[in-house]
Amino acid sequence: MEGSCTRAFPRTELDKPVELQIGKDTIRIENPTNNLSAGGLFVRRGNLPVGTPVHVRITAKQHVFEADGQIREASESGAGIGFTSLSVDNRESLDELIEDLTLRGLPAA
Repeated sequence: MEGSCTRAFPRTELDKPVELQIGKDTIRIENPTNNLSAGGLFVRRGNLPVGTPVHVRITAKQHVFEADGQIREASESGAGIGFTSLSVDNRESLDELIEDLTLRGLPAA
């Protein structure tokens, strides 16, 4: 076994578009290799500055999830975003979205 996982939450692939609101700019990311967890997400989008606050929106057929977050890690291949603020309704939407992705058999990342 190589190294230990330091992630607080298991991740699942996210095959839904992600919208990031950074200031007045909206970035839409439709890469099917993004991934999601209860604590944040990873998006395949480079050049996002670490520490930047973002508003995340993920729309699926049955779920609309929104949260405030912050870019915690970044490289040319993508950015890790940690959720910093979730309402009770959005926590429920996130849990339902993760359950739906898991039941559809999308692999954990």
